[in-house]
Amino acid sequence: MMDIIENKFKKVADFCYELFRISELKLYSSKFSKKSFTQFQHLYMLIYKQFRKFTYKELLEDLADNLTLRAYLGLNKLPHYSTLIKFAKRLPVIVLEKLVLAFRRVIAQPEKVAIDSTGISLDNASPHFCQRVGLTMKKRPFLKLSLIVDIINYFILLPKVRKKPRHDTVDAKLMVKKLAKHYNPEVFYGDRGYDDNALFELVFEELEAYPLIFQKRQDVPKHRRKGRYRKETFDVFDYGEYLQRNKVETVISILKCKFGFSIRSKTVKLQKVETLTRIIAYNIDRLLESGVMTLRIIILKLRISY
Repeated sequence: MMDIIENKFKKVADFCYELFRISELKLYSSKFSKKSFTQFQHLYMLIYKQFRKFTYKELLEDLADNLTLRAYLGLNKLPHYSTLIKFAKRLPVIVLEKLVLAFRRVIAQPEKVAIDSTGISLDNASPHFCQRVGLTMKKRPFLKLSLIVDIINYFILLPKVRKKPRHDTVDAKLMVKKLAKHYNPEVFYGDRGYDDNALFELVFEELEAYPLIFQKRQDVPKHRRKGRYRKETFDVFDYGEYLQRNKVETVISILKCKFGFSIRSKTVKLQKVETLTRIIAYNIDRLLESGVMTLRIIILKLRISY
């Protein structure tokens, strides 16, 4: 059984290597670095941590016993767990966002995409404990995660992490603009939380896709509705096709079931890093299950490791 686990995470290491190459990340974050460990090794350990649902200490204890994987990564020695935490603290979030965008080079161009948001819990208290201490009536801390998903192949294309609550359309407009630079979907799905004429306009004109967004107040006739694009799509709305949007809920469910419903980190920066590494781990896992990796990536025999 251990051989199967090791082989899987060797494949994860190869795929991470390809993502880092596509993103053109530097070997070391600074020319003044001690060069004891590379960015690839540190980033891989953060992603491996999400696969195994480890704490930082548990991660290094596991790697200490896994000599085969250590040799594959070129880890002659292991860092202290505080070194890994410090790396995560100084790691720019934009680097992880580049790694998420790097998937566009190894997956098929999405035809149908959907947007939705969810909350990631910031505490690990059980519902029974919350009820005992009276937390059920209070608002528990959470991180808001907005996702644009390929609902045919179940890949996460774009994430947006926010600490404080905001209306869904605030993040959606920024994400659609970014999506338009990298992908060309045909249909864009959204629930009634994204019913905003400015968002309809962005999807039509900038993304050049059809917005299949469920509008509020279905009892209001077309001539009384506001917004040119909302009026144009109201009469021709296909509710049967719109139900495909529910697949984004499936992706969120898989993400939480496989990689956890909560985040253990306490600072906002580490919470964002943990969330984005979890998304990278989810996409890699999807590629491994679908077998796309063996078709898309050529692993050189003389592999030069970061």
